[in-house]
Amino acid sequence: MPTKTILVFFLFIGLITKAQTQINDSASIGANYANQTFYNLAYGTISSIDNSDWDLAFHADKREASIFVNSKKDVKLYLASNDTTKWNSLDTTNRTAKQFHNSDSSWLFGAFNREVTAGGFEYGWGTYNSTTHEIYANKIYFINYGLNLWKKIIISKHDVNYRYIFRYANLDGSNEVTTVITKANYPNRNFIYYNLSTNAILNREPDFGSYDLIFHQYEEEIPSYYKVTGVQLNRNVKAKKVYPVNNVVAATPSGVMLSKNISVIGRDWKAYDVNLSKWSIEDSTVYFVQDVAGAKIWKIVFTGFSGGTTGRMYFTKTAYASGVKNNSVTTLGIYPNPSNTSSTLHFFANQDEAVNLRISDLSGRDIIDTKINATNGFNDYIIPTQNLNNGTYLLQLQTADGLVSQKLIINR
Repeated sequence: MPTKTILVFFLFIGLITKAQTQINDSASIGANYANQTFYNLAYGTISSIDNSDWDLAFHADKREASIFVNSKKDVKLYLASNDTTKWNSLDTTNRTAKQFHNSDSSWLFGAFNREVTAGGFEYGWGTYNSTTHEIYANKIYFINYGLNLWKKIIISKHDVNYRYIFRYANLDGSNEVTTVITKANYPNRNFIYYNLSTNAILNREPDFGSYDLIFHQYEEEIPSYYKVTGVQLNRNVKAKKVYPVNNVVAATPSGVMLSKNISVIGRDWKAYDVNLSKWSIEDSTVYFVQDVAGAKIWKIVFTGFSGGTTGRMYFTKTAYASGVKNNSVTTLGIYPNPSNTSSTLHFFANQDEAVNLRISDLSGRDIIDTKINATNGFNDYIIPTQNLNNGTYLLQLQTADGLVSQKLIINR
C-alpha cells in the first residue's frame, strides 16, 4: 500500500519569555458567512474574499496532488466509476451512491483524495507511476456544483512538469472541456482555484507565508459531515487547545505540545444557546498558536461571535517569544515509498547548509552516509535504493539544530 505518509509534527515549547500586551481584535467573514478571510496574527486581516467564486482547489506544492471541493458552496463529489474507460458509457441514474468529503484535519486530503484502494501508490483520484513519476487517473466522478448543475469529471494526470490535466463534461458528454493547470504559474500559493461555470483558473489567495489563520465556513465530520463556521490553520502553523484553564489571563504556552491538525481551533469555541437565542463562548479555553514564521507563540482567547449578521469573531491575542530553536530542516516525504529502484526525498530547509543524510537498517548498521548541500527552500534528493535489500530502513537528516527521521521501505 502507498501511499503517502502524513507527517504529524509536534513541538515542545520550552523557555517562554515575557508576554507582550494583550490585544483585542476581530475578524469578519461577512454577512451569511460569505467570505474567506486570511489573517496574520501580527498584522490582522490580510484579505477577505468571496468564498463562492470557486468549485475546485488544487494543491500548488509540486510534491502534492490534493484536490478540494468548495463545501461552503455545497459542491458535492461522488464516485462515478473505478473504470476510466467508461467515460462515454457511464450510468448516470444513481449519481449519489458514494460521496467523498474534504478532510478537516489536513490540507493533503481533499475530497478527490479520500478513497485509496489496494495496490500501487495511491492519491485517491489517481495512481503514481514510479517509472514516469506521473500520476494517472483511476476514477471518474460526478460533481454537483449548484442547483441541477452536474458534470462528470476526471483528473487525467499530474504530469512530470507539475501540471494538473483534467476534463469535465455534461452528463451526456456534451460541452466537454479539457483544462491544464501549471503549478509554476502560481508560486507561493497553497492552492490554485477553478470555477466550473466560467471555466476559469483563479489566483485568489495571498502568499502562503503572509497569513496564519483562515476564518471561513467549511465541512467537518461531527460525526456526520456538517457545514460549520470557524478557524483553520495555514500550513506550517501549529496550535493547541488548552481546557480547562483556571486563569486565562495568566496562562502561558510553557510545556504545551503543538499540533499541525488544521482544525485545532475549529468551531467548538462557541455554541448556540437555543433558550437565550444567542451565541455563547466556551469559557476557561485558551488556544496557543505558533505563527507561520515560527517566531512567536500567540495566546488566543475568543470573546464573542456575531453570528450570520456580520460573521465577526472576537478574540484577544497575546504574543510570546517562542523560546524554541526550530530544526532548520523539515522532512516532507519520500516518494515512492515503498521504493523499487529509487526514491526522491523531499525536504524543506530554512537556510543554505550542508545536511548529513544517513540510512541505516534496523540493526543500526549504516548503509548510506553522505552530505547534501541543501538550499533555502524546498529540496529534492534522489536516493539510490537499487542496491538495498527488501526491508525497512531508517532515514535520518542531521543538522546543527537537530535530527529528523522517517522510515524507508524497499519492496521489489
